[in-house]
Amino acid sequence: MSHLSIVPSHPALQPYIKAFWFLHLQNPGTIKRPPLSASPIPEQCLYFYPREKPYFITPQGEIVHGKSSSVVGQVTTSSKLFLPQNYLMFKILFQPGGFYRLFGTPMTLFVGNFEDGVTVLGNDFKEVQERIEEAVDFKTMVGIVENYLIKKVKQAKIGAQPIDQVFQHSQWHLQTLDQMAQAAYLSSRQFERNFLPRIGVSPKFYSRLIRFNTAMKMKQNQPRLSWMHVAYQSGYYDHMHLLRDFKQFTASVPSHFEMETALIY
Repeated sequence: MSHLSIVPSHPALQPYIKAFWFLHLQNPGTIKRPPLSASPIPEQCLYFYPREKPYFITPQGEIVHGKSSSVVGQVTTSSKLFLPQNYLMFKILFQPGGFYRLFGTPMTLFVGNFEDGVTVLGNDFKEVQERIEEAVDFKTMVGIVENYLIKKVKQAKIGAQPIDQVFQHSQWHLQTLDQMAQAAYLSSRQFERNFLPRIGVSPKFYSRLIRFNTAMKMKQNQPRLSWMHVAYQSGYYDHMHLLRDFKQFTASVPSHFEMETALIY
C-alpha cells in the first residue's frame, strides 16, 4: 500500500514554506524493499520519520540512520536509500532561503548533512516532534507544524530582501551571476555572500545542481531519450558537461546508474 499527498502551506507561511509532503508505504510480509538510488535534489527540508526509520549508505560506504526529525540542506552526492516495511515520511519543503530567513541559521551548516531537528531548533521543537509521532493522519501533522511555524514567522530572524525575490523568478538559475546580482541590487560579490547562508552552496554550484536535477527528471520520465538529447534540452553546453556532473553528483556514469530504482523528483 502506498499513499502520497502534497499540500501547499498556509498563506502566512508561503514566503518561507513551499509545501508539506506526506508519504506512507506499507509492505506486508517479510520481503525487503530493494534500495533506491537517491539522486541529489536542490532543496532544503525538515524531515520527520514518526514510524520506522530509513537508512542511507553513502558512496564512501558510510551508513547514515534516519532520525525522528532532521534538517537537511543541499545533498550533493547520490546515496542508497533503504526503506523499512512501514515507512512514513512527513516533510516540510522550504522556499529557497526560507529556513535561513525563518530561523537565522545559515544553510552552510547543513550541506550534505542530516542534522537532528531538536538539536538545531531547540526544546520547543521537541514537543512538535513528539506530537508528530503521535499524530494519526497527514492533516493533523500539517496543523501541528503550521501552528509552530506561524509563531516562528512572528519572530522571523531575517527580513525579506530583493535577493529573496530573485529565487521566485522562473529559471533564474539560467542567468549569469552578474544578472542575478543586478536583479538583487547587489554587486556580484555581495550577491554570493548573501546567497551562501540562504542556500548553503555557491550560486554556480546550485545552478549546476538544478540543471542536473532537470536532466535526471527528464531521463526518468522519458527513458527513450538519449543522454545527448537530455543534455541539450536541460541547458548543458554538450553531453560531456552532463557526464562531468553525473560523475560528481552520483559517483557513477549514466550506463551504470540504476534509473529504474532512482529517487528523482
